[in-house]
Amino acid sequence: MIKPSNIQRTSSISRKVLFLLLGLLLSLNNFSLQAQGNGKKGKPNKKEKIEELRKKFFNEKLSLTETEQKAFWPLYDEYKKKEKALRDSFKSKYKPNDVVFMDDKQAEAFLNATIKLKEDQTSLYKEYIEKFKKVISVKKVAMLPMLEREFKKEVMQRAKEHGKQGPPPPPPGEDPQDDE
Repeated sequence: MIKPSNIQRTSSISRKVLFLLLGLLLSLNNFSLQAQGNGKKGKPNKKEKIEELRKKFFNEKLSLTETEQKAFWPLYDEYKKKEKALRDSFKSKYKPNDVVFMDDKQAEAFLNATIKLKEDQTSLYKEYIEKFKKVISVKKVAMLPMLEREFKKEVMQRAKEHGKQGPPPPPPGEDPQDDE
């Protein structure tokens, strides 16, 4: 005869095993999706999804025609790659919180590198403003910084809302209402 306490213990253990297996499967699935997103066929990764959303957002807000889109997006992508390369170059030399451990000479070099980064970014921005003006109207070019801020804000808001959705629902068969 099986005692009720043994049933509860067995049920508790099988739940733990089930959750452990479920966690393992989710981890493997996540690993598989990440591998697919890195150049293999499959679902687009987060960066690709964000870029798709950015294009849709900008196309809509700027009312870009198909001709404008074909001319604008290669330029914009080129600009963003160069801008990222500038930041990455700076970040490869200076890590967050490095300043805390710097002596005065290193801090001076850091400040100069920061100024140089800002100057290079400004120079790049000026260069691409002229290029953008050749393919879209001046007004649309003037709207780009504002749209970039709006888009970042929207992405952050979506991420925040996604995080607030709470834990996933219980597995089938373990609905709290079934206990009643």
